[in-house]
Amino acid sequence: MRRSLLLVLASMSLVTLVACGTVRDRARDDLVEQLIDEGGLQRAVSECVVDKFFEVRTTQELKEFFAREGLTDAERAEFARLGVECAPPTT
Repeated sequence: MRRSLLLVLASMSLVTLVACGTVRDRARDDLVEQLIDEGGLQRAVSECVVDKFFEVRTTQELKEFFAREGLTDAERAEFARLGVECAPPTT
């Protein structure tokens, strides 16, 4: 899955897109689906986590993220923190 996301992001340098956010949006949507399918998150939580992860990163930083296998310790901690922030409150 990450390799396909890398290909999507890498295509940015090969194709001039009319809408600047198109590739970034596709990568976002794919990561949302990955967190649902592989991470077992609910869609709303997954979308929240990915939105917060993407909003503080440039396109270049995201390319580097998708180019690597696995997560760094810092990314793992960030995803865990975002998962807690985005989880619905329990009663």
